[in-house]
Amino acid sequence: MNSNEARKLVVKAGKRLVETGLIARTWGNVSCRISPAQFVITPSGRAYETLTPEDIVTVNVDGCSFESELEPSTEKGIHAEVYKQRGDINFVIHTHQLYASAVSPLNSDLNIEGFAAAIIGSRVVAIPHALPGTRALRKNVASALTRSESKAFLITSHGALCLGINCDQAFKVATELEKECAAFINRRYFEISGRKSADPAGLREYFIKEQTGYHDLSAPAKLQLYYNSERKGDFFHLYPDATEEEPFPPDSVNYIKISLNQDPPESTSKAIPPEAKIHHALYNSYQEINAIVHCLSPDILAVSRIGKTIYPLIDDFAMIIGPNVQVADDKFSADLVKTILKKIRGRNAVLIKGNGAICCGPTKSDAASAVMIMEKGCKAFIATALFGGVKPIKNLKCHLMRHIYLNRYSKKALLKQKYN
Repeated sequence: MNSNEARKLVVKAGKRLVETGLIARTWGNVSCRISPAQFVITPSGRAYETLTPEDIVTVNVDGCSFESELEPSTEKGIHAEVYKQRGDINFVIHTHQLYASAVSPLNSDLNIEGFAAAIIGSRVVAIPHALPGTRALRKNVASALTRSESKAFLITSHGALCLGINCDQAFKVATELEKECAAFINRRYFEISGRKSADPAGLREYFIKEQTGYHDLSAPAKLQLYYNSERKGDFFHLYPDATEEEPFPPDSVNYIKISLNQDPPESTSKAIPPEAKIHHALYNSYQEINAIVHCLSPDILAVSRIGKTIYPLIDDFAMIIGPNVQVADDKFSADLVKTILKKIRGRNAVLIKGNGAICCGPTKSDAASAVMIMEKGCKAFIATALFGGVKPIKNLKCHLMRHIYLNRYSKKALLKQKYN
């Protein structure tokens, strides 16, 4: 395949990955072989929805050198190892897809049978963890490739590596791997619970019971709603009608405009709910926060009900959320506001006991991303608990990844948004 065709295909594949939910924002990377000596790959830190063929970077298999003003993905090394060792592979997708990421902290190989084995291979090998983009991770990938002819690999506490002779096959591998990882979780649930049918709600309730010892598994009678909001200069807009599909409705829709310069806050339109004090305090205490989402997705809600601090089991949780997520009480009060301010410091989320999580970010997109990563982190916490739990990523590694993310990727994104 010539370079122009490969670039167009990589752009098309990136957008397809976003549409199918296998990749979000800039997470993951896509490449295509153009010769025995070169491949083209997505650039670092660029959204897939806006990519053009001119943005795709050509990289040499040996040495990973390139000639481009744009930097190729930091994971170019693991793609190079695939092309170096696997002459049958011409397309590589590295994803952070939900179920594959959730089971990856187990650092366990998966045996594959039936129809999926014909697509993936009989065994998905687990690749030991190393910091993203490092020589150590590339070395671990290279070693795994010598041990398996599979087309799918799980990178521990990170995500999936899916290979294909072409783009369509790599997509099939990613899709089947996601199904197999979901089935792997369900089989364990059946084994330890004695149930015989897949029931996501039942799995979450079983998790809560095992973590807390509570036998009254009924959900809280009433959830306190904290709404979503975004900063607008010296005000913020509080959205009482926000939904998961539209966390930040257009300003033409119902919202409450609240001044950040008055305490207690006063509205220019209607009565202000007491929960607005949380948003008011967060915006005034942390100038880097410009958007807030209160998330009540089922997995986040389940984890919030156990009332425990959770630690990163996957890399992007450490990078985007922080070194841990702490828990605040579920009863609204002035003390709750103070507790949230304290426990969210240096992080992008805080759990509210029995009431989901408050996620925030410097942009609406970043806040929405924090929600996605919280959901994936909670999914991983629930899944690995079924197997007796796993040790979280070491604290030093978490702080290092967080530092790199904030000082490289996050600042780069903010500068691009400011000057474009």
